[in-house]
Amino acid sequence: MLLTTLLTAVLLAEGAAAGPGLGGLPMILLMFAVIYFIVLRPMSKQEKDRRKRVDGLQKGDEVVLQGGILGRVTNIDDPKVAVVEIAPKVRIRVLKKDINDTKAAALKDDKDKDKDKDKADAKAKDDKDKKAKDEKSKTTASDDAKDAKDDSTKDDARKGA
Repeated sequence: MLLTTLLTAVLLAEGAAAGPGLGGLPMILLMFAVIYFIVLRPMSKQEKDRRKRVDGLQKGDEVVLQGGILGRVTNIDDPKVAVVEIAPKVRIRVLKKDINDTKAAALKDDKDKDKDKDKADAKAKDDKDKKAKDEKSKTTASDDAKDAKDDSTKDDARKGA
């Protein structure tokens, strides 16, 4: 019995000594997995969708160039170069890789962000109004308590007089 207890204690001590060597590895792997699924995977999916839109450009599509310049595709004869009209009778040749996105997709993202911002602003305003209402009700309650106290003081004064 004593031998079994000693043997168990020795094995546990050896296992504890070997444990810290692997103790941090699963945590690091978990962090990489979280970063992959939260950051890298959605970014690669968005890039793939953007690439499909740019590869599918046709004559007449409105695009946004990398510098933020808006234009309309007028010619895509070359697989790597597109001709974009940025103003009436002003055409420039650009590499297809430098076309950032279609105008509709670029503006759609901004509208979604604006909607989210508007929702957040409305929620903040509602919270502020609710807080002001709560403060007002507290002030009204304390004023009512003061009025009640004043009334009781007046009643005491009348009884004493």
